[in-house]
Amino acid sequence: MRHLLPAALLAPLLLSSPAHAHGDNGCEEGLALTPGLCASVQGTLDTVGVATGGVRRGVSAVGQVRLGLTADFGTLAGLDGWRGHASAMGIWGRQPTLDRVGSLAPASNIEALTTFRLFELWLERDLFGHGSFRFGQLAADSEFATASAAEHLVNGTFGWPVALAGALPSGGPAYPLATPGLRLALGDPEEATGFRIGLFSGDPGGRYLADADPQRHNRHGLNFSTRGGAFVIAEAVTGGSAPEAHTPRPWTVKLGGWYHSARFDDVRRDDMGLSLADPASSGQPRRIAGNYGGYAVAEAVVWRGEGQHVAVFARGFAQPGDRNAVSLQLDAGLAWSGPFGREADTLSVGVSHARIGARSRRLDRDLIAFGEDRPVRSHETVLEVNYNLSVIEDRFAVRPFVQAMFNPAAGEPDARRSPTRALPDAMLLGLRLTAGF
Repeated sequence: MRHLLPAALLAPLLLSSPAHAHGDNGCEEGLALTPGLCASVQGTLDTVGVATGGVRRGVSAVGQVRLGLTADFGTLAGLDGWRGHASAMGIWGRQPTLDRVGSLAPASNIEALTTFRLFELWLERDLFGHGSFRFGQLAADSEFATASAAEHLVNGTFGWPVALAGALPSGGPAYPLATPGLRLALGDPEEATGFRIGLFSGDPGGRYLADADPQRHNRHGLNFSTRGGAFVIAEAVTGGSAPEAHTPRPWTVKLGGWYHSARFDDVRRDDMGLSLADPASSGQPRRIAGNYGGYAVAEAVVWRGEGQHVAVFARGFAQPGDRNAVSLQLDAGLAWSGPFGREADTLSVGVSHARIGARSRRLDRDLIAFGEDRPVRSHETVLEVNYNLSVIEDRFAVRPFVQAMFNPAAGEPDARRSPTRALPDAMLLGLRLTAGF
């Protein structure tokens, strides 16, 4: 019965007054509670069925209701240049990736531990038209390494990529875990040319045991963890100007890099220099100071027509393979906005390839040499196609999707299916319902 709760919570969103649709009330999104104070509610329900492959066949459902509040303190209190934001979310249901798929990439970008949690809570100061400074509890995936043309893709790796989620403690400062941080933006990275840099607490899960779930430890988003060193991410952005309001920029390029100051485990060697597969190994991985990586994002509108356009995107992430299982990730895709004469609909296609680094593959070969029956990890590739059908524009949409998971978990065996064989390729059929104002 609890899996029906998210669906029940979508109904009030559809019944609320359409007079408050975003754009006609002084709010970028949501409705105006009073001049300078905007509220938003977004409900999402994903039903994901594993038709073949993965860990096991069957259907899982997960729902999310996200609440947002944005304040313009210039209007509210005469503090020109200041604004604030708070968001919280309720999450219910079974996580399809953990429950049935077994992949590195989450089948749904809303799946998380069932709870109600605070997400972001920040203040921002405009720097006299030259940028802005933001501080508080922040999530890096709200601004960094994003591709606008991928926004309708359901699989989580098209947002915060597997490469970063697997490299950083607790998955990094990204959904569903925000963390204390600072963000400085200079110029206009959203509409023209600019630069942004963020400094975040190193581990949003806080203090927890090695095998514990950081989401469970920081279950309600109230830990405000300052543990685990520091995580810095920065990107430079340039691109063309949008031809008119509410249309995409003709092209955008982002070049970014990140650094984490904590110590990380060597994926192959122990503290004595032996392979971790060697029976004589201490079992304690060699510790390596710091972690780092770089990335690039490119987008372009390749065709515009009456009430429609086609945008394409590509992303690449690279990081050292001695301390990260995934050393390379490449994404690409397209979004056709306004297909078949339906201006509010979007057809999206995305493919993502996450490559296991050479050091991790050598560890697997070491394990085989010492007698373990297992495959050598290689890659995980995700293909998604979906169609976002707008039933009530800006208020209710239905999004059927198909995902193909090639070599889930990059070939790592899952004991629920077989302790010695890689998971078979998985075919996922899903439906997303979204409602909000």
